[in-house]
Amino acid sequence: MSGPGPDVSGPPGTDGRGGPLLLSTGATVCTGAGTCEAMHPELFRVGPEGHAVVSRTELTGPQDIEAATGVLDVCPTEAVRLARADASGSGR
Repeated sequence: MSGPGPDVSGPPGTDGRGGPLLLSTGATVCTGAGTCEAMHPELFRVGPEGHAVVSRTELTGPQDIEAATGVLDVCPTEAVRLARADASGSGR
């Protein structure tokens, strides 16, 4: 399983450093188990290609960040990714 999620302490709706977090899934490793969609259908769905698709890529709300971190910790193929946005607005 994945290691601990990103540090989300700090101002509400941020990654602890004042910036949003970027949510994504790895289509090449996702097997479409649907754990993410079952846990948080507001953030994930299994698309017609059979792998998870995110509904929102940029997360700023503390509840969304907490939900995404929970899914990241239980994804059976570690396909869920949560990364800090850099200063230019693109992920790392």
